[in-house]
Amino acid sequence: MEQTEHTEHPTMQPTPTLPRARRRGAGTHRWRRDSVELAAVFVSVTAADLVAKIVVRGPDGPVVLAAAALALLSTALFHTWWSQRHHPHSPAPPTALWRVRTAARSTPDGLARVHTALADQHVAVLSRQPHPLPGTTVDELYLRAPHTLTPTDLTTLLATAGHPLLDTPTRIG
Repeated sequence: MEQTEHTEHPTMQPTPTLPRARRRGAGTHRWRRDSVELAAVFVSVTAADLVAKIVVRGPDGPVVLAAAALALLSTALFHTWWSQRHHPHSPAPPTALWRVRTAARSTPDGLARVHTALADQHVAVLSRQPHPLPGTTVDELYLRAPHTLTPTDLTTLLATAGHPLLDTPTRIG
């Protein structure tokens, strides 16, 4: 595994990543949110038009204007509450990206063993590029791991799964 940062010396600080999008149901409620927002715009425009007409023609213009402002504020607060209730924005736990090169034995269960070992430690395999050689395969893996996973932990994890490392794990920044 080698360093792919812009410097010669690897940094051992975790690289925070952006929260992942929801995989299942990501766009399920989008049309509802868009419909509510569109309805809020129409209500706002209608209320503003009504207020303008009443203020121009009626003697109680300031009272009607205050009531319209209160209605618009209530609508905005309801929309904010509705959005937060149905679409919470919880931060994802910090992760780090790693580039790893391993020497894998060409056995039927070798890849399954390493994937199982990585999954047990909450490490996701983002991509895998195998380079077949006689008797072995060099696998280049890009991994997303918890920021608490150290290079030593990653090295031990892969070695016990039957994929000894070819070089030091590289944190991608």
